[in-house]
Amino acid sequence: MDVIIFSGQSNMQGQTESLPYTSCVRGSYEYKFLQNAVVPLRHPVGEDIGDGLLLAAHEGHGSLVPAFCRAYVRETGRKVLAVHAAKGATTVAEWLPEHPSGRYNAFLRKVQGAFRAAGKKDRVAVVWLQGESDALESVSQQVYEERLQALRARLAQDVGQDVFAIIRVGKFARDERDIPVIKAQEHLCAAGDFVMLTRVTGQCTEQPEKYINPFAAGHYNNRAMEKIGSAAGANLARFYAGQTPVLEKEPYPELR
Repeated sequence: MDVIIFSGQSNMQGQTESLPYTSCVRGSYEYKFLQNAVVPLRHPVGEDIGDGLLLAAHEGHGSLVPAFCRAYVRETGRKVLAVHAAKGATTVAEWLPEHPSGRYNAFLRKVQGAFRAAGKKDRVAVVWLQGESDALESVSQQVYEERLQALRARLAQDVGQDVFAIIRVGKFARDERDIPVIKAQEHLCAAGDFVMLTRVTGQCTEQPEKYINPFAAGHYNNRAMEKIGSAAGANLARFYAGQTPVLEKEPYPELR
């Protein structure tokens, strides 16, 4: 079974406008830490762990995880165990082991529980969608890169992932503060330690009437989550097949 760990902040946690559907995703399962159980994957995903250390999809609504796993299973024919370990409004620094919140330890406990539940694990991928809070705090490109590199290196020791894959953020702050974070994610992937799965978030952000939750500015609706998850899941399958992910054209003029 392939284990895919979904981490990051609110757009990975899921903050959509409603619960889109509750049918199970064929060939896909979710690990629930509090129950120590493997259950069929369906909306809503995740669970509230600790005092806000990890959170389930906001208000029991949608996320990108089911669409991602559906695309991945379709392209690979393999079974997936999804591990949802995300929390909104978090910077990279808050995910590092030394942060006093203890979020990294909660993350690690859940992942280790998933490994035990999965038994034999064939592949392990970390999929990351985060950076909006760093943009709001005006974190520089260099600092963002250093912190994400530190997180990847520690996870390589504790989790042993095959790949640390990035779903690139869109413009959340809606000004120049977004650019260093986006550039950092592009640079990290170009350098080879990370893999870029999609830039479609930028396309969604620039069409708010179609893809943004009307009740939460900057957060994707269910239609966008299907689009983002499907693109990212198919590209992770391509990565494992030894192919180059098919990325969208750059949506932002400043980065072309």
